[in-house]
Amino acid sequence: MDVLLRWTWIRRRSPAQDMEDFRNGQPLQVVGFTKSIGGAVMTSIGQGTKIARTRSGFLRCALGETPVWTDRTGEKKSTPLRPPFALKPVEGKVPMAPKFERYELSTADGTYDLAVPKKDADLVRYVFGQTGD
Repeated sequence: MDVLLRWTWIRRRSPAQDMEDFRNGQPLQVVGFTKSIGGAVMTSIGQGTKIARTRSGFLRCALGETPVWTDRTGEKKSTPLRPPFALKPVEGKVPMAPKFERYELSTADGTYDLAVPKKDADLVRYVFGQTGD
């Protein structure tokens, strides 16, 4: 997306602008990847072996509201994430997405994997730190 914005001479919003907008009550959406939020979707890789498939989606964040994960699959399935939260960085790269960071997100309903853009990581850490207060 950043490449398209540069080609059209549109500047990408800065993380500081996003944080300020969030603090002022503007809802934001952060794109990301997960294998586990909303339940794992198993994919056959042959010989009876199945693995959890990585799905894209977005995290809707609004001040004073519970964050909600929405899959970008055909179902458009949404999963509210309930506090208390704990967000812990996970070592390793996100396959085929070098500008993303991996996290382990613990909620009242379980522990999930989450990958978000590095540029949005401060906002995501802030959201999950603030929401649990």
